Amino acid sequence: MLMFIALTRLIVSGYAAMAEQHVYPRILYERSTSGNLVLKLNEKITLNLEKSTVLADNLLFVTTNKDLDEVEMIDTSHIQRTLFHDTHYQSSVIVRQRDDNVEVEGIINDNLRIKPLPEGQRSTNGQMLHTIFQVPTIKENFTETKKHFLGLERSKRNDIKGYREDLSFLQARASRVDKFPVELHIVSDKEHQRSYRKNEELISYLAVMMNAVCLRYLDMMNPKITFLLVGVTRAKDHDFGRNNGGEIDAAEMLRGLGQYRNQGRIPGNFDVVYLLTALDMIRFSKGKKIKGIAGRAKMSTACTERGLGEGEDTPHAYSGVNTFAHELAHTLGSDHDETPQCPWEDGYLMSYVDGGLRKYKLSQCSQNSIRQYVGRLSDKCISVLSRQNYMKGRNKYPGQTIRKNYYCRRLMQKRAKGQKIIVQKAADCDIKCCRMGDGYMSCATYKMLDGMECAQGKTCRRGVCGYH
Repeated sequence: MLMFIALTRLIVSGYAAMAEQHVYPRILYERSTSGNLVLKLNEKITLNLEKSTVLADNLLFVTTNKDLDEVEMIDTSHIQRTLFHDTHYQSSVIVRQRDDNVEVEGIINDNLRIKPLPEGQRSTNGQMLHTIFQVPTIKENFTETKKHFLGLERSKRNDIKGYREDLSFLQARASRVDKFPVELHIVSDKEHQRSYRKNEELISYLAVMMNAVCLRYLDMMNPKITFLLVGVTRAKDHDFGRNNGGEIDAAEMLRGLGQYRNQGRIPGNFDVVYLLTALDMIRFSKGKKIKGIAGRAKMSTACTERGLGEGEDTPHAYSGVNTFAHELAHTLGSDHDETPQCPWEDGYLMSYVDGGLRKYKLSQCSQNSIRQYVGRLSDKCISVLSRQNYMKGRNKYPGQTIRKNYYCRRLMQKRAKGQKIIVQKAADCDIKCCRMGDGYMSCATYKMLDGMECAQGKTCRRGVCGYH
């Protein structure tokens, strides 16, 4: 099996050195019972795809503007049906079948990606043209904050024998846990999210990314670590740190994420919040700027208020997968591989060295550290809480939290600067916003927000004025 995996890596690596390729993917075989697929991309690459499960059935989606957070529940069943992975190639793809046609988008391996070209020339059989292209690997230089040893007192760590006994107990306790589904809420920052026209595009992209992260943890057992995307925030108009010409201080951004969470702006139940940025992360040491920072996370903090991480990602390129997997391991208690038992040079996930196939795996030291950390966690943390109805108790609609005058001012802010705003009633769920100029009044009609009062005792809901 190792020879086969090594061979597939060699084949794909050789392919990666080639220029961008145009292909016509086709399904060779489909297992109706399991839903698994055999997908041929070209003469060199055929994927044995298995169904993936990384999305909560009902995902909380938050669209953030400066003065309004819109929260909605998204049924992800239609996305889940199209999500697949291949363990040999470490592939994570969306496969859509439409009218005897196949559309494939996602990760083939560490540096090869595939996407459809709908406007491209069809094959003689009518198959859609796709492009396989190479993406540059983010230079991996991660940092983590000061470690937090949760559940163990310093005095116990100083007592080596007692500390080892504690570790043995924690590992034994964790080993009794069959599976730990880590629930994640991902925040796509202002620069990252702007590359996705529709919310579903962003969710699908993050699902493929999460799927690839899960593949790095396949060898982890007792407990088996999986990741479940339970929430997404699209931060359209919020800065987590200062954007200095496309650069952002990693420490400042992580603090900003912590403040954002502490303000209660990330709803639902989750174990870790992870921020994806399209900015160039930097850090400062003794006043000197250091570039090439790929990610940052707080150690041993999953299931706590400090369960935070961040990392770079190039939109549509999935370049931040390894960073994501690395930083999540930090939140689960794994340090870097810098011990005689697990040397840095071995090149596993928790090292910057490229160890070939080992780069996609956790070392035994990392696995033991995660077991020890999981052994400290409560049963409540280990259980899946995302099945609860997050919207319960959040039954306010946007129009119930924003005054009409303020709403009009926001809509007309560029044209109405310094002018008086007057709100007039329009038909049904329309609102007329007027600005008073020097001897004139100019009005524009907009749709009311859900929850705004449209008549005595009535409110708007989905464009209908009534008793809701």
